[in-house]
Amino acid sequence: MQRDNIFFGFVLGLIVPLLGILMLYTIKYMPHNVSLSEFVYSVKEKHSLIPKVISLGLIACIPLITYFKNRKKFITLKGIFAAIILYALVAVLYKFNIL
Repeated sequence: MQRDNIFFGFVLGLIVPLLGILMLYTIKYMPHNVSLSEFVYSVKEKHSLIPKVISLGLIACIPLITYFKNRKKFITLKGIFAAIILYALVAVLYKFNIL
């Protein structure tokens, strides 16, 4: 992968946590026969779940950060970190009932 730009990293940083949230749903909720729409509805209704779900989704960024750090793609890492900070800011705002 030859890309090393901030926009590419930002897009990856936005997509990978969503995949992490989907993985959380698959591991924790799907075995209990909870549909994806029910999962989304319960997260929307219980605002206290939003920071927890976002935080667990951000764990999926760890391999992404490691991959680009080892390949010395530091400009792409800046975009990834910008997206992570955006997600973390949303989680904190929901945690303190600002959003």
